[in-house]
Order: sequence, then structure tokens, then C-alpha cells
Amino acid sequence: MDSAISIRSAGEADFDTLTDVWERAARPTHPFLDDEHLADLRPRIRDLLLPSMDVWLAAIDGRPVGFVGARDDHVELLYIDPEAQGRGVGPALLTRVANGAGPRSVEVYAGNAVGLGFYRSQGFGETRRDPTDVVGRAFAIVHLERQEPT
Repeated sequence: MDSAISIRSAGEADFDTLTDVWERAARPTHPFLDDEHLADLRPRIRDLLLPSMDVWLAAIDGRPVGFVGARDDHVELLYIDPEAQGRGVGPALLTRVANGAGPRSVEVYAGNAVGLGFYRSQGFGETRRDPTDVVGRAFAIVHLERQEPT
């Protein structure tokens, strides 16, 4: 039986740990990013992105296994340690976004099949694609929004 997932607000003291979780999760899900690119992103994640948003940390048995970073109802970052994937951590973190109402939107690299599959399983649908990422690299971005029940 799996242990319970605990979720708490994350702060600056957690950012190194969360950046480690990000890297462990990004390597298998972002095969289009090489080691140099991942190394360049580490300080941006830790020093620029995490401090600029609301961040919640998920732990199992006291060990950090994932996090979500959001602004209002938009998910900016959601990463789960590969060893904890499939254990309900992602859906649990999504419920914390927008004061429990859940997120309305997210952007995912088109090459991240795991992420796209996860968000689609959570009721998100594609609204558009951009051929490049925010800094102009040839990594397509998929924009998704949560679909309202009909």
C-alpha cells in the first residue's frame, strides 16, 4: 500500500531540492534537451522561476517527490520524480492550484509525451501550438486549457 501524499507550501529553503526533482523528472520526459541545456536551465528554475510563483511541494514518507508552481490558475511548472509517477502525486498537486479550484491552463513542450498525456487525462485540451519556445528555440509548445464539463 502506498504511503499518503502530503502537500505543503514551498519556500526558498526548498528550491535546491525542487530543482533536483525538476532535473530527475525532466531528463526522461524532455529527451530533446541535452545535458548542456538542462545545466543552463537549473539556475533559471531555482533562482528566477520558483521565486516568482506560488509553489507547493508533495512528499511521500517525508521525502519530496514533486512540486507544482503556478500563477493564479495557470500551471508554470509541474514535475514529479520518476520513482513517484503514477502514485497520484500530479493530480493531488493540481488540486492546490487556484485555491483548490484547479488550474485552467498550462503549456507543455510538444516533445513531452508524458506531460501531454497526463494533462489530457486531467481534462485539458489543446487550444493552439507555437513552433518555438519562449526564447525562440525550435521546440514546439502546446497550449492546453481545462475543458468545462458539458
